[in-house]
Amino acid sequence: MNFIRQIERIKKMHKLISGEKTGSPLTFAKKLSLSRSQFYNELELIKELDAPVKYCKKRETFYYETHFELILNFSLKTIREDESREIFGGFNFRPILLDGTLISLL
Repeated sequence: MNFIRQIERIKKMHKLISGEKTGSPLTFAKKLSLSRSQFYNELELIKELDAPVKYCKKRETFYYETHFELILNFSLKTIREDESREIFGGFNFRPILLDGTLISLL
């Protein structure tokens, strides 16, 4: 469930950055239970989403240079083996491209 934890961590980072209540990089990392290097990796993920993140040494906080809204949604559902076979086509799986062309996997 690392994926879910990472999504929740990114949401928390966004909330703290939006409120300009992060503290120094080390303080921010501690709030997220991350090492400083792990923290910067997570921050890089947010920046890859075009978040205009900046740091103010005077106020000791990260902030968004311009308005930035981050909405992360995910869905998780467990399925039984028979449902899996049905979803993936079972033994008669015949992949079809978007244009309707059949593909042979043999």
